[in-house]
Amino acid sequence: MSEASPGQKLQELRTRYIAGLPNRMGELGDSWNRLLHVSWNPKALEFMHQSAHKLTGSGATFQFPEISNTARILEEQLQVLLAKSDATSTERQQIENSLKALERAIEDASRAGPDNEMPVFVSKTVIEKHQPLRIAVIEDDENQAAYLKNWLEQQGYYAETFEDPETYTRRTDGHFHHLILLDISFPQGALEGIGWLERMKCQAGTNTPVIMMSTRSDMVARMRALRAGADIYLTKPIDMGVLEKRIHQLLENARPARPRVLWVDDDTDLLAYYESILSEEGYEVEGLSQPVRVLERIEQFQPDAIILDHDMPGCQGIELAKVLRQDANYMTIPILFVSASPEARDLLEQHSIAGNDFFQKPLDIELFLSSLHRHLTNAKLIAARINLVSQRKESRGLQNHDYFLTELVDLLARIESDQADQAHYLVQASVDRHEYLRAQHGARAMANLSARMEKHFAEQLAVGDSGCALGGGSFLFWVTAHAADDGRAALERFHYNLNNPAWTLENAPDPVTLSLGVLTLNHAMDEDKALIEAEKACSEAMQSGSNKLIWQQAPERPPESKLNERITELLAAQAFKLYYQPIVNMETGDTLFEALVRLVDEDNAVYLPGQFLPWLPEGSRGPFYALDRWVIQHAVEDLTHLEGKASASYSVSVKLSSPMVDVEHLLTVLSGAIRENRIKGNRRIYLALSSPTVLKDVPRAKKIAKLVQSMGCGLVIEHVATDTASVDLIKELDSVDLVKLAPTLGASDQQTPALEDLLSQLKAALSSSQKIVVTGVEDAKVLSWFWEQGIRNFQGYFIQEPKGAMSYEL
Repeated sequence: MSEASPGQKLQELRTRYIAGLPNRMGELGDSWNRLLHVSWNPKALEFMHQSAHKLTGSGATFQFPEISNTARILEEQLQVLLAKSDATSTERQQIENSLKALERAIEDASRAGPDNEMPVFVSKTVIEKHQPLRIAVIEDDENQAAYLKNWLEQQGYYAETFEDPETYTRRTDGHFHHLILLDISFPQGALEGIGWLERMKCQAGTNTPVIMMSTRSDMVARMRALRAGADIYLTKPIDMGVLEKRIHQLLENARPARPRVLWVDDDTDLLAYYESILSEEGYEVEGLSQPVRVLERIEQFQPDAIILDHDMPGCQGIELAKVLRQDANYMTIPILFVSASPEARDLLEQHSIAGNDFFQKPLDIELFLSSLHRHLTNAKLIAARINLVSQRKESRGLQNHDYFLTELVDLLARIESDQADQAHYLVQASVDRHEYLRAQHGARAMANLSARMEKHFAEQLAVGDSGCALGGGSFLFWVTAHAADDGRAALERFHYNLNNPAWTLENAPDPVTLSLGVLTLNHAMDEDKALIEAEKACSEAMQSGSNKLIWQQAPERPPESKLNERITELLAAQAFKLYYQPIVNMETGDTLFEALVRLVDEDNAVYLPGQFLPWLPEGSRGPFYALDRWVIQHAVEDLTHLEGKASASYSVSVKLSSPMVDVEHLLTVLSGAIRENRIKGNRRIYLALSSPTVLKDVPRAKKIAKLVQSMGCGLVIEHVATDTASVDLIKELDSVDLVKLAPTLGASDQQTPALEDLLSQLKAALSSSQKIVVTGVEDAKVLSWFWEQGIRNFQGYFIQEPKGAMSYEL
């Protein structure tokens, strides 16, 4: 039997609605008779009010506007009586008249029957569902691209060709491809395809499968491609039989999951109608008519968006939204309110960081679907921005991947000077047979398992340990142990704790296990080498059987560190390198990149400022002047060399360490660099000065602030604490563009009265909360608290080299 068309489904729902109208009218009449002749019962009155409210919202939806109009009058009359102990004779007569009018409207609807068909809304989404799958071919060899396009079209796909990745980015705004075939080498660079893929995979919501093609068959190219996010690597010339199988495999296994929508409404007829509309639009919908179960269903269903009626028995939609807003797991879920009460719009607040919207019944379907799509897209962007700025999702959870890698770089940089009694290990843990389990039990089951594992693993980490989820059933940890202890024994205990309790999947006879790859860390490697070695060890462990541990030996340390001499040599060679850390406006996505200087040797070993600043040569203007000069010149150059559609609005913040007297001289350097590199348009340079440094010479700082403003640059004051001196300084300078709070204020989950008072004073001094930047955010719940204070700018832990960092477009 063929599946019913959208029109048939809606007609069936309308017929069912008409058939139920006499019962609804009968219930209203019975309740009113009990109120008049038995007792004036508040519960019976509330039942009548809710019944009238449902008819107000549903009548026009099913093409009976007169039912909505008469029910609305009755609802308003009953609303007045809810606050009274009885009704006057006039009020009773009004209710009688309204009930008769509603009864006539229902009789007319019943006589009309199902002959009048409901209009069927068919959107562009429904039309496009039946079009062929779209595949992009990014290949600079015209003959190869034309051949692949022709072959793909013969297979029944819609194929488009692009001569390079930048052309793809430029020409596909607003378009979607189900799969990308990507070459590695382009005229822009031998590994341009890999670099572009890394940037593309960082974009919010980007999970398009990618097959990478190359003439290179070496392991280095293959590993880099897969680590950048390629799903499959094929060597040229392409075996078309293999390509056909791989395309089929990816499109079958990686079809984009349908967005999940939880719709909460106590009117079951309307729920069925809404479910039918959204299901046809490609959404996975679950209707819930019992609002008290919403938290339970959210945890089980894991919706991407929530639709709430405002007036429901036992609670209101706004109340549910407030509860959700306080949970870090749900605060980025967009909430759309649907109500027959126009007054409900006035109660709407920002209960979701991803945004809210309000719609009055009957729904304007096209407008509603447009809003739902917009909010789901925005929710992905906001979630990606939260990952940029918060260390972890929850205070007792694993860290974000980017934060973990940043900390790993810092650990490798300081490991030589770290406590001699400690040993550090990098561990990759992966679920054995993950792809098989996913195919057998589904993506949702594996996602739930990963969530349980994350929570358990976070509890297993000791004070000196750290960890993050890689996705795909893999996790990274670094584990710290006493150097005098047997490292293997400590790691075997850690392995046991990860696998205990035994992990299971529903209806699976065998337990799920994890295998571990372990690497001893030392200063003789950079983070890329460390990650590759740990991954290699983990892969070997999984191949040797389930629940295994393989130890990978690290390169040996030099016999003698001679760290200080090495740093002195690198400083003499000015072996500096700039990395960037974004300050992100969570609402708009506007980004300011803060330049951070590091000392890097020829093996890519990184030295942090705390390690090399004490060894800077004095110079004629103090030890920091030459370094600050270098940072200014190179940061301006990096800004000039940026490319891409969003780069025209990028700005860079330069942190200066020099005292105020030297900063004044450095303004001449900055002015020359801007002029020489022709910085123009929306691009802007900010100078970042530490509050304690500025407080040592406030008169000169006031002069510098005016000069910075006259140059068209911005001024950032950092490390602002809860003392009154910092606030007084901001008031006195009078031209501060951004104020960065001390990291300890963002890292604490205790929002003290002193912090609230500081924010209040800063808002008054700056005439805005948009100029305040919070750094060091530990988890999303802390971020949510600052959001409620009107703060939108956050700085997190995502640190990269210029090209990678500034190409990160949300």
